[in-house]
Amino acid sequence: MKSNRLIQFGILFVFLNFACVFPVFSQSNSIRIIGSVVNEQDEIIKGAAILIKQSTTGTVTDLSGNFSLDVPSLPIVLLVSYIGYDTQEVQVNEADGTVKVKLTQTQKTNPSPTEPEPIYQAIDQTDEIPQPIGGREEWHKYIAKNIVYPANDRKSGIQGVVLAVFNVTSEGKVQDVELLRGIGGECDQEVIRVISASPDWIPAKQDGKPVQSRMRVPILFRVDSDKQEDIDKWIKEKAVSEAYGRHFVVVGYSSPSSTK
Repeated sequence: MKSNRLIQFGILFVFLNFACVFPVFSQSNSIRIIGSVVNEQDEIIKGAAILIKQSTTGTVTDLSGNFSLDVPSLPIVLLVSYIGYDTQEVQVNEADGTVKVKLTQTQKTNPSPTEPEPIYQAIDQTDEIPQPIGGREEWHKYIAKNIVYPANDRKSGIQGVVLAVFNVTSEGKVQDVELLRGIGGECDQEVIRVISASPDWIPAKQDGKPVQSRMRVPILFRVDSDKQEDIDKWIKEKAVSEAYGRHFVVVGYSSPSSTK
């Protein structure tokens, strides 16, 4: 039974990227903010995360570096972040016009060539970012061991990048797991389930005191199939996978189309 499970599901760590807008907040009386994110050279940033401060409501920039986000009221503060750049707080007072956010590249100090970047990323700026108890590799192993490619989604060819955000409280508990990007089916709930049940963390610190902090983690579900429709879906998803960083990858193996 265990060997069959290993044959059906493969959990891999790879470097993959993605960028696709997926607003998760909307209501009839909301106000829509339109904006774009660029770097210091005015080059577009695809896949930057935009969150309403002190919430997990947000979106990501599309292939053109643009975003739209429905907010409950104005003024409001947005947190804009991207791997390798300093997180920026942007206060939006009115919805007229386009909000242009320019991110500054993070200054690297004492880089470690032997230790890869963690797959999770801190969104909030703090003196010390949260760390999983037992270290990043133990948390990576926890995800790899526990996440499963839902059979119904695998058979239906549902695949793509799920981007989850969650809070690490000042007590180190994982709470408020939500999605900035989902792919539908049962994969979305699988990501929420596994992250919600994950072990405690060492909380972030600000001025020497533990504080709550937001994190994000991208997980890609991929169907390894010889069916042309599954291949086409994967190619389309990969086309928007060129901007993020290190991801978890969950591979579901389907039966060859030629089998009876």
